[in-house]
Amino acid sequence: MYWLLMGTILAMADVPEKAIALEESPLFEPPPNEEVERRTYGLAKILRCPVCQGLSVADSQSDAAVAMKNRIQELVALGYADEQIVDYFVGRYGEFVLLQPKAEHWFVWFAPVVGLFVGLGAVAVRWRSSNASADKSSGDGTASIESNNTSAEGDAYRAQILAELED
Repeated sequence: MYWLLMGTILAMADVPEKAIALEESPLFEPPPNEEVERRTYGLAKILRCPVCQGLSVADSQSDAAVAMKNRIQELVALGYADEQIVDYFVGRYGEFVLLQPKAEHWFVWFAPVVGLFVGLGAVAVRWRSSNASADKSSGDGTASIESNNTSAEGDAYRAQILAELED
């Protein structure tokens, strides 16, 4: 899988620009070289290296990251907008290429925290209701009589079983 991915990326780096073109035309005029370098670095920081997987394209020295940086620089120099370039790489690698998830996927990060608070709330409600029922039964007096009746019935039942076993 790694070699297939690397071959594809390296092949993309060697293919002429017209062969791998974006579906849309550039939104802007070609920017000056300083802006090309600044935008290239900014875009390379938000894209994940497909080989290293823990590093951004700007931080990685792999062949794939270098090829991606070169492609980013080409697209910026042609006048494509940052969103168009990000969409280009997302279209080729999937959303995994983004170092930060899109805003609509933040629920994945917050769902465990929400689940934890819901669970703690359920435990607190259950604990309160058990404490309230224990306080109610200890303050009433009838619960202790009922528990004595229950233990007396249990003792009579146990005595009957022991008597039957002796026979």
